[in-house]
Amino acid sequence: MQLGTTQDKLKAMGVETVAVVSTPPERARLYFKHRPARVLVAADPEAATHQAFGLPAVALVEDESAASWPLSATMGQMRQAVAVAETLNKKDAFELVEADYQVIAAHRIQLGGHFLVDQEGIIRWRHLEAAERIGDLAKFPTEEEILRAARGLEAVASAPGGFWGGCTC
Repeated sequence: MQLGTTQDKLKAMGVETVAVVSTPPERARLYFKHRPARVLVAADPEAATHQAFGLPAVALVEDESAASWPLSATMGQMRQAVAVAETLNKKDAFELVEADYQVIAAHRIQLGGHFLVDQEGIIRWRHLEAAERIGDLAKFPTEEEILRAARGLEAVASAPGGFWGGCTC
């Protein structure tokens, strides 16, 4: 899903969009210099936003019986995620550098999510990446799913306090 095109439709509905990446600002600037984003992007190298929104960071464990998705998995179970990441990185001509390995070491395998949040800070809708199974890694909501959720919240937007925006972490 290309959040840039979706954000135009969300904006027409009164929804502001921001994306949060858990990488150092200088690394994010370099990436987005070559791959400009059409949404506001914030860099949160501590992944505090991800944690505040309850997004799990998958810990790698050795014993399969100790693995409990989405909190932990074995390296064998994560092979698919590694393959997906390598494919996406190749497609984007993105090469990992030391800063990227530091992010991985600090935050493990940080899962993402999409949220619709009202002006009071209440999460009104959420979609968590791979919440139920590893096979859903790198699968995000479609544009229609996000727009359907936002349309469902239009009644909230017309109420006092209104609707505030969407966040992709």
